[in-house]
Amino acid sequence: MSNRTSDNQLKLITWNLERASITRFKNQLESIQKRSPDIIALQEVGVKASRQPHQILREHGFEYTAHSHDLRFDDPGNSSGCAFASRWPFRVLPPETFEMPYKHQALSAEFFTPFGRMEGHTVHVLPGSQFGEEKTEMFDAIYERLAQENPPDYRFLCGDFNSPKEESYDGEVTVWGSDEDWISSERSVMVDLADYDLTDAYRDVNGYGDDAYSWVAKNRGNEFPRRFDHVFASEQLNATEAAYLHEYDDLSDHTPLEVVFTPKDGLHEDADEIERSTYTSPAGESEDSSTPSTSQNPLDYDEDVRMDDPDANYRRGRFKVGWNKAIDGDGMDDEVLNQLTWENLGWRLGKLFGETSEELQEELYEWCVKQQTE
Repeated sequence: MSNRTSDNQLKLITWNLERASITRFKNQLESIQKRSPDIIALQEVGVKASRQPHQILREHGFEYTAHSHDLRFDDPGNSSGCAFASRWPFRVLPPETFEMPYKHQALSAEFFTPFGRMEGHTVHVLPGSQFGEEKTEMFDAIYERLAQENPPDYRFLCGDFNSPKEESYDGEVTVWGSDEDWISSERSVMVDLADYDLTDAYRDVNGYGDDAYSWVAKNRGNEFPRRFDHVFASEQLNATEAAYLHEYDDLSDHTPLEVVFTPKDGLHEDADEIERSTYTSPAGESEDSSTPSTSQNPLDYDEDVRMDDPDANYRRGRFKVGWNKAIDGDGMDDEVLNQLTWENLGWRLGKLFGETSEELQEELYEWCVKQQTE
């Protein structure tokens, strides 16, 4: 596993997990964690795994997590959803970001990265063979939200789109659908969002002419490879590497897509370097182990002690104490790090952002408060 400790790149992995069991979910996370991603976007996180995704994701090195099941208002009995996990803090955007059916099949967030703010969306567009009308409505909603003038410099859209049907060697995209409206809806995202600074990152890097695929349809002994999983990204994010990771095909029916960005504006003026935590297989366990152990000291939200005098200046003061300790190079003992305290949160964010502006520090603090109160 590479250990990038200070560079000018950001790595994103998107993966449909095929409603994995808890055991397979852990195996999937351990596999991709060895690649040191900064952000992972997951689709079809199954109902069993969704009951404890935050804990499992933290055990595998991702401090900040969100799952669309947390926001499930329209379908409380759904069996899968989308998730984000990140090295850096992020703010979840409301489920109404996409006015579409099955809102739990999408998740949107604003990430606070060392490169600046970044808007991210992950979706699972349902297959047209089972959800024909809903599929077109989902595409229409995605396009309506993202086809905007003057979009953010840094943004991406990723996930499982169940599209296209095929691609020619010269770049012509053929979508599903037998009528004009269906074809128009599907192409609006798969093709037309390029007019609004969201282009196919894999094709930007690799061009056309290859036989890339991320899912295989099987019918009567025949196989039909499809490239259904995508990352669409803005020009300023600047995708420089992109690959489908077929070594993990035994863990899901979909192949994860890894994209490396080298943002054109470089690190934010307040960030001197990127600090990333790393994951190491537990002692005595090989990288090929099929039953990964969990972290010995997970961050347990049952020990959440942030509620101490929540409406007074106490929490802001402890937050700043932790931040200043990080700036001064002071460490935190294990007992404190294994609790979710305001000082702990301030220290962790201080390690990430360093000597930043008071405005950004206050914004991050208010974000933490919002997560508590909601």
